Amino acid sequence: MTNKGKYRLLPVVFLYGVFFSCTQERQPCLTPKTAILKMKSVKMASDGKVLDTAFNAAVFFPMSPLVSTGTYFAKASGFTLSLSPLSDTCRWRFAPDTAAGVMFDTLTFVYERQLTFVSNACGYSHFFDLDTIFSTNHTVDSASVLNRSVTNNVNTNHVQVFIRPRP
Repeated sequence: MTNKGKYRLLPVVFLYGVFFSCTQERQPCLTPKTAILKMKSVKMASDGKVLDTAFNAAVFFPMSPLVSTGTYFAKASGFTLSLSPLSDTCRWRFAPDTAAGVMFDTLTFVYERQLTFVSNACGYSHFFDLDTIFSTNHTVDSASVLNRSVTNNVNTNHVQVFIRPRP
């Protein structure tokens, strides 16, 4: 190849280098970004122990705007719910066993919202600090907060719902 041929490729190599050196490869967000409230249903045994209580066909419906859609859980004692990043309260209506015709209960979560920086790749997310839980008492006896901090940690249970013993 002559010197003249080498200089013809120079602009192509230059443009190729400029184009690919200016594109940034964005890092993937590997951290869970959404804060999820984990709840479990329990009942008190006659000896005072707390026992997990699975619902046969539980269904949850959000009563707060801009929260996820309704969710169905089959034979489960652990549930995941979302909280609204636009309000300091969130209400969920649920029935522990839709097949048995059990009345719906309502759980109202009162919390504080915190906009939290997760990482450069993930950006910001809303985390929550639970304050109080109110419930109706058709099937639910009471509800208690186990861990106030609702973050992107998927290994933490936040709420325990005590189920009323059946007569």
